[in-house]
Amino acid sequence: MKKKTDIAYIISHGFAARMLMQTDLLGKLSQKGFKIAVITPDKNDKNLVTYTEGKQIDIYEYNPKSALWTGEYIRLRKYLFEDIRKNPALWEKHLRDVINARQRKSFSALFKIRFYYFIYLLVRTFPVLRKLFAGFERKSLKDPDADSLIDQLQPELLIATFPVNLSESRLLFAGNKAKGTRTVIHLLSWDNITCKGHFPQLADYYISWGDIMKEEFMEYYSIPEQKIINTGVPHFDLHIQVSGSEVYKSLIQQKGLDPEIPYVFFAMSSPYFAPHEIDIVEWLSQKIETGHFGKMQMIIRPHPQNMGGSMADNTWIQRLKNLQTKNISVDWPKMVESNLNWSMQMGDMLDFAHLIEGCIISVNSGSTVAIDSLLHNKPVILTLFDAENKLPWWQSASRIKDYKHCRKLVDEGGATIVNDYDEFLTAINGYLSDKNYQQEKRQHARFREVGVNDGNATGRVVDAIQQIMANRN
Repeated sequence: MKKKTDIAYIISHGFAARMLMQTDLLGKLSQKGFKIAVITPDKNDKNLVTYTEGKQIDIYEYNPKSALWTGEYIRLRKYLFEDIRKNPALWEKHLRDVINARQRKSFSALFKIRFYYFIYLLVRTFPVLRKLFAGFERKSLKDPDADSLIDQLQPELLIATFPVNLSESRLLFAGNKAKGTRTVIHLLSWDNITCKGHFPQLADYYISWGDIMKEEFMEYYSIPEQKIINTGVPHFDLHIQVSGSEVYKSLIQQKGLDPEIPYVFFAMSSPYFAPHEIDIVEWLSQKIETGHFGKMQMIIRPHPQNMGGSMADNTWIQRLKNLQTKNISVDWPKMVESNLNWSMQMGDMLDFAHLIEGCIISVNSGSTVAIDSLLHNKPVILTLFDAENKLPWWQSASRIKDYKHCRKLVDEGGATIVNDYDEFLTAINGYLSDKNYQQEKRQHARFREVGVNDGNATGRVVDAIQQIMANRN
């Protein structure tokens, strides 16, 4: 008789794939004797196929179709299930939709948004309506294809990594009602709870990055503390593995830079989040080229969203190419052509870790790179301004400081926000003059975000899964 699946991991996003494969988490679970399955929208994704070869890990494809779960319903959900006025990430989306509708002179779109906002006010006044909407949504999650796949696999554990995604929600729904299957949420990113909206389906157990994520599970979803296990972040183990290494010298030499001269690592965001970040990058490049900081270099890392998709601005790519000199280089993300969003080549994360290890200061506009950098004990500067432009709050990079996950990182001492060029120069010069400046605060913030910095998060996730498997209650 064919053995049923012990653990089925849902991978609907390339960053989840990175979390599960980069330090061989799935392989380590397989080595423990567990039968592993991966459920993904693209079973031919090159990374997944190459990684699973010889590991006895099966890949299953699942691509749900729904007349309800369109972009329009996803837009409506935040009005039904969230207090958008108290959630900056969602309030910004509301304002953006309103302004865009006005600029397009689309009275139908504007009416629709105002109607959604009226529903939001109605739900706030009569909370019982939220339960009615939730019941309606649950019915929409029922999918015979998801039921059939879960019935075929019969997983003892079904683990979701991005539960706001339709496919993951439907599979969770099927897993939650399947006999003999328990469900787990193991989030791929630090902003998922506070920025992505209400999860359509919850789980039996939760694997969290650290205390902050654990507290958010408890605050937003009233999850009992004993159902949450802190582990750290599996792929962040790479940062510890490269700590003290000088491999970065050969990498920057390949990029035409001098391995003996210090460099700033600037990790960019999409123009959607930081519309004038390219101007700030060009400004800093000019300062470095003219020797403002003495001998200094810079490596610029575009976000995958800079490279393509609805949030990209293709003019940025050429502007970045124009910056490359003997002092400035661009580390282009190594993307994989796939239906899996942001699927990256396996070697990309390792090079990324080495480049952070070698830098003297890490700069970004509020991305996860801030936490990556704390694992290397690097000073982090967040450029949350719009160069010399004045933008409305909903469009400005300054709004990122109000996002709950970013605000927590800053409040815990993990990063320095700069609001203009003068503050940017002051922060850079401050860190250059004292590399240990605010080091204790950075370490505190890192612990709050991801726990113990020992490079064994992958092992703790394996232990957590084994613990859940052993707990039949």
